Amino acid sequence: MEKSMKIGIIGGGAVGLLTASYLYQNKHDVTLFTRTEDQANQINSLGVILLVDDKKKQMCITANKLLPKISTFDLLVVCVKQYHLNQIVNTLDQYEGENILFLQNGMSHIEIVKNLSIPNCLIGIVEHGALKTSLNEVTHTGKGMIRFGQLKGNIDALKRLSSLHTAEFPFKCQDDWEYILKQKCLINCVINPLTSIFNVRNGEIITNEYFKPICKLLFNEVATVLELNRQNEWDKLVEICEKTSENYSSMNRDLFHGRQTEIESMLGFVKKLAIDKKINVPTIELVYNSIKGLEKKKG
Repeated sequence: MEKSMKIGIIGGGAVGLLTASYLYQNKHDVTLFTRTEDQANQINSLGVILLVDDKKKQMCITANKLLPKISTFDLLVVCVKQYHLNQIVNTLDQYEGENILFLQNGMSHIEIVKNLSIPNCLIGIVEHGALKTSLNEVTHTGKGMIRFGQLKGNIDALKRLSSLHTAEFPFKCQDDWEYILKQKCLINCVINPLTSIFNVRNGEIITNEYFKPICKLLFNEVATVLELNRQNEWDKLVEICEKTSENYSSMNRDLFHGRQTEIESMLGFVKKLAIDKKINVPTIELVYNSIKGLEKKKG
């Protein structure tokens, strides 16, 4: 690990709290930016509580409500959900730092990142399992890693980000950032909506003999649109379902709590891509409309 870095993290959800906790533990100077004053005040009063293997750790992390203009950092990490990105574009446009990392599900944020004037833009995926249990508490439900690549910028920025890697919270640089985003998008497009429609944990969509064929139909259509190898990616999907078999997906939890889902950045993105490519995707249409209907019902 390189010397301590000054790191800003935008987003007080599960990924933001988890990332802030581990980077703070690794001796970096971390500031967390939240959407609400209430969350910032609670974190400043009580710290961020990280639960790992039934052990609680408390971190005294500085938190501020996000404003249109923020100070510069060695690295700014954006952890908000896709549908909140447009709300913080003004802040990103005014940001004067040189290095920024985006950690979102889906792929619809790529154009936003490309249009930023920030010189070093990195884009990644989070393979950790994390569950936010209160404004200042997060449970690390499954160890994974952060995979990232460089959309634009210089090699020094890549090296700097790679230096954040530790055994407890791994970072891995990937040459083909678009492939890792497509791969994660495929997995999210299958697991998230199906576990939400059927209201089951992740493992059941491949162990239930009636759900599995539907899972395979949806998988095949999404893989075709994203131009990914079906056999290789199916094996990866099964592996993830088995590893996280007892977990509820983020979309399942969003619907359970009456929150907006990330369906637009996942299946919505793939559906639009299919239209552009003139590919018929009846299963994607069905699943997409089912989630939109459930959102409206919960709404």
